[in-house]
Amino acid sequence: MSLETIYYIGQTIAAAGILGSLVAIWFQQRQSIKIARADMTERTLGKFYSAMEIMTQDPDLSLHYMRLVRGQVPADEAIVQRLVWFFSLMMQAHASSYFLWRDHLSDDRTIDPHNKTILVHLKVPLFNREWERTRRRGTFPVDYMAFVEKLRLEADRAARSEAPPRQDATSTGR
Repeated sequence: MSLETIYYIGQTIAAAGILGSLVAIWFQQRQSIKIARADMTERTLGKFYSAMEIMTQDPDLSLHYMRLVRGQVPADEAIVQRLVWFFSLMMQAHASSYFLWRDHLSDDRTIDPHNKTILVHLKVPLFNREWERTRRRGTFPVDYMAFVEKLRLEADRAARSEAPPRQDATSTGR
């Protein structure tokens, strides 16, 4: 075996070692990204549920919230403002979730529950008015507001397509 052959074999082994190291680093980086996403998901969901925790700590406010969702606006303006404040916290948590999702730091498992909850809140007239007010004021970034509006349009379309056809008195034979 010549010196040149030994040198060639050594270079081949070194190149294979470098490629093997790069593959190992790539796998390690993928695992780190998964761990970071899981951590971000946990933090984002925690932020969302910490806003909801307000309702578990204040039974009176929770009762007003339940009535509000069913269409009864509280007479006490202080309660109304606390409910608006709660909605604002929910919107901020949703915005955080949106930006993490948009930047691929979390996935659909994180943002889907937030989207559904925000859509439920936006059906409440008081919260819908507050959302419209924040839109006019530009409280949130434009891309986030466009995302929420797109969600609303998609939810409206889905609700219309799932709604059973309406029947009037003449079509039922009465």
